[in-house]
Amino acid sequence: MPPKSLSFVDVTKENLVSIQHIIEKALNSASFIALDTEFTGLGGKEANTKAPNIEERYVNLCKVVRSHALVAFGLTIFEEVTNDVQRMSESLEKRYNVHNFNFSLLSQVDHIISPQSLQFLSDSGFDFNKQIRKGIPYFPGCDKSNSNLKDPNNIMRSIFFYILSRNVPIVVHNGFFDLIYLYYSFYADLPSKLSTFIADLSEMFLGGIVDTKYIADYVTREKSSFLAYLFRKYEREQFENSSYSNEKKVLNRSQNIKYCEQYAFHGFCKQRMKCGNSHDLDFILDEQAREAETRRKKRKLNQNQERLPKDINQSTEYVSASEPPTLLPSTKPDQFDMYHSAHFDAYMTGFIFARQMLKYGKTKVNNEYKNKLYLMGKNLPLLVEKSQFSKTSNGHNKKKMM
Repeated sequence: MPPKSLSFVDVTKENLVSIQHIIEKALNSASFIALDTEFTGLGGKEANTKAPNIEERYVNLCKVVRSHALVAFGLTIFEEVTNDVQRMSESLEKRYNVHNFNFSLLSQVDHIISPQSLQFLSDSGFDFNKQIRKGIPYFPGCDKSNSNLKDPNNIMRSIFFYILSRNVPIVVHNGFFDLIYLYYSFYADLPSKLSTFIADLSEMFLGGIVDTKYIADYVTREKSSFLAYLFRKYEREQFENSSYSNEKKVLNRSQNIKYCEQYAFHGFCKQRMKCGNSHDLDFILDEQAREAETRRKKRKLNQNQERLPKDINQSTEYVSASEPPTLLPSTKPDQFDMYHSAHFDAYMTGFIFARQMLKYGKTKVNNEYKNKLYLMGKNLPLLVEKSQFSKTSNGHNKKKMM
């Protein structure tokens, strides 16, 4: 299960001014920064946001972003902790202080709220009353002619600009859409061409952008790569490798319950509450471990058939797990639903990135895997590299002169 509570600072219009310096102080010590957003719409089928042509896809995504709005912004700052003991240790594991912020946002321009997003946010426990009462007012697009340093819109833009100035890796998960939303909400109007947008990003994020979904899909080749699945999988792995790991648990399969394959592979199920199969991530991971062990035994049996006993008892399997599997795995929507918030998603994204760095090394990740954004339905990522033929936008150029 995810942690019962994750410490975070709830940032609203009531405390934004007083907390700005705390955010900037935390950013000063950042080793890397994870971002996530919640918004009022993804665009329906008619929006064609999955167009095969990437330039067309970008144009369609921009239309959705301009007509919808951010409602929350998650910012998680990971500060690597170094001391004499750790410097002398041969272990590759790192320790981090984590600073977690959740910004409640309220766009000041008319925008669309799609029914699907409304239901998703509601199911995830999003507090709309709080957003209306305490949401930070902001104006998307280009800067407004308002020099008041205490204006909420100016403060949000200042914080975003401060994030960019840190020159450390910015970590997202399937973050192309998030970056378009953030650019439009706190930076400038969106460029009309994808090449211009990419040129802007390459100059904005000098520390590089890392997409954990790209690494999970194309590098580690995970069985599934949605955020909650990866987080729980890596969290269990970390626990199993720690000195606090329990002994192997007996996987009780006496109950005739199966896991939902659609949810296990994609992170959602159209039937939700009506689905008769389990959406419990621990049960899914335990079952996948059991299936992998069964396949391993079959391969070994085929290779060493003469040496293996004819009667193989498969009624009890053993898996390593941070918690014993439940006797009755949940068939309700996944247990991460109530934790699906901008700050928690940002934290999960950063946690996944830390585990990926542990596996592949910081240098390899920064040199080979950064500035590659996951693109749904494509075999290759979107490269965040400025072409010699592309120019940056006027909005971005004005920012550089500030």
